[in-house]
Amino acid sequence: MHKITQVKSGIVLELDNMRIALDPNSSIDAELTFISHAHSDHMHMPNKKSSIIASRETVTIARRRGYDITDYYEVFNGLQLINSGHVLGSKALFVDGILYTSDICIRDRAFLQGARLPKCDILIIESTYGKEGFVFPSIEKVCEQANNIISKLYSNGVPVILLGYSLGKAQILTSLFKHWKPLYVYDSIHAINQVYKELGVDLVDALPYSFAEEEGLLKKRPWLMIAPIHGYKFIAEMKSRYSAVTIAFTGWSLSNRYSYYDYTLPLSDHCDFNELLKIVRECNPRKIYTFHGYSSELSSHLNRLGYTSEPLVKRSKNLLEFI
Repeated sequence: MHKITQVKSGIVLELDNMRIALDPNSSIDAELTFISHAHSDHMHMPNKKSSIIASRETVTIARRRGYDITDYYEVFNGLQLINSGHVLGSKALFVDGILYTSDICIRDRAFLQGARLPKCDILIIESTYGKEGFVFPSIEKVCEQANNIISKLYSNGVPVILLGYSLGKAQILTSLFKHWKPLYVYDSIHAINQVYKELGVDLVDALPYSFAEEEGLLKKRPWLMIAPIHGYKFIAEMKSRYSAVTIAFTGWSLSNRYSYYDYTLPLSDHCDFNELLKIVRECNPRKIYTFHGYSSELSSHLNRLGYTSEPLVKRSKNLLEFI
């Protein structure tokens, strides 16, 4: 017998002999806590009685970001960690015929290989972009668009700031646009880039923003910089001081959610709608649970296609889904 539920703190999977907290954002009473990757919304330290399941890369990055993780397991009693293609070290969890994707991407991007998933009986799949209309162009097309924008701005001496999440997207951008010189990165991104390099990723050496500023290097325009997408105060300062132009990379560009930036391009570390459907076809599960984002929309669409699906919704701990 298995039980699945989504409580306020996250998703709980109960097997016959163990209780697993899946990416909890606060403490859950469980023997095991699975941490799929090192983004802060997935990083909550479990109680001391709960053993951590995570990849070496996730733990290394998390430690550098200030999380006190000592002991952890990559292999544990029938649990299998599978590359989820989201960020370096991100994993899906496969156990007893149940596949939990966490945040997932099946597209290869720069140095990062997309997920390759097994068939399963039960699929618990994220649905961040689980709504028709969220279909991303190829990486090559996005890079072509970005390079054309950068080239035109460079020809007029205008500096450019590429924006993405500090962990994951920023390292992809560092790799994809390393041919533009000079290249600078925001200090927090520089720190994560160094961890990636220590973990074997061949990233170009780029000077941190603070050094470039102190040395007056930013006065020599044009230049390219990679910075956090939500650093609004920093972006405003760069626009005021250097007339910098911003290009934000996010799947939400298709919804015009980020109108604050000069340009937005649809590059995401998640699956788009069609890719989520591809995962379902290839995994061919008996039952599907959707969570996060457009979970209801994706679940309804899957039911119309003939699958058996329902969205996971937050509920009290005594209301469990029996499967």
